[in-house]
Amino acid sequence: MKKSIIALATATVLTAGIATVANACTTLVYNNDKAAVSMRTMDWVGHDDAKVVGDGKGMERQYANTKDAVTTTSKFAALKISSFLPGIVAEAMNEEGLEARILYLGSDYTQFGQPTDAKPDVDALMIPQWAADNFSTVKEVVANLHKIDVIDNGVCGLPPHDDMTHCKENAPVHYQFADRSGDTAVVEFINGEMKVYQEDGSAYMSNDPEFSFHLLLDKEQTEAGASIRAYDRRLRGKAVLEDMYKRNVTDINAVKVAMKAAANTVFSGYEQEDPYVGGVFPTLWTVHTDRNAGEWVLDRHDTWEIETYNFSQFDTNKAERQVLGAHPKAK
Repeated sequence: MKKSIIALATATVLTAGIATVANACTTLVYNNDKAAVSMRTMDWVGHDDAKVVGDGKGMERQYANTKDAVTTTSKFAALKISSFLPGIVAEAMNEEGLEARILYLGSDYTQFGQPTDAKPDVDALMIPQWAADNFSTVKEVVANLHKIDVIDNGVCGLPPHDDMTHCKENAPVHYQFADRSGDTAVVEFINGEMKVYQEDGSAYMSNDPEFSFHLLLDKEQTEAGASIRAYDRRLRGKAVLEDMYKRNVTDINAVKVAMKAAANTVFSGYEQEDPYVGGVFPTLWTVHTDRNAGEWVLDRHDTWEIETYNFSQFDTNKAERQVLGAHPKAK
């Protein structure tokens, strides 16, 4: 088995660095011929009580609580998954097939830049909504990210406290974007600087450490281990998709079945514990996306029922938010 020299050399550092992290997600984006399919897990300790909502086009939205906040009238209708007490949109897809999502990147790595007077503001937790409301391609999103200040106002209302009086000073997040053409981008803020990755590896994403490390593992052709740590989950899923490309899987039904298999390689269950880290990484839900069909298939951890969502389920021309489905425990 081929092992990365750097991966072996830094194993101790990685174990120590993520020992307190029990929040994780994995995404995989596949695009081949007429098949444009993605999957994403939401892994977090505690319930996020996720709601699926449909936002119609024409909604006026302010994307930060600052005097220089970006305010727009949305150009596109979008499906969104609203999570946790503050209703953070962790996953979004608009009617043009643009996907925008937040994943966890620990505060040891994430540091947003200082806001300036020269650019308008978008809150770090509002980036997926800002992108899905207003843009149709990854190229447009990346171009417009350079025109705004991404503001870190921290985050409140996350488990285990589940109330808005317990807050984190910093929002531990990074982002992935994908569109119908197959373009993808991973965006992080490291030491106050925005890092944008648009190479092939940006189709596969997980969590700590910063994305440049994951790309280094790709370069060294590192093979995945069996753990549920971020880099192993990403590499396992990536290996399945690379095999799909090698076999040139283009039939949409075959692609969807293969993506279910890929999702199973990164799924943590609700009780699985990493023996090295010492914490559980529960998968709260998995969403499968068909970007061409504008469809989501959502699988929650605590039910056998599968939920399917698409743009025919709400009035896309009505400028309001319509709740399409909610976790049974959601308030």
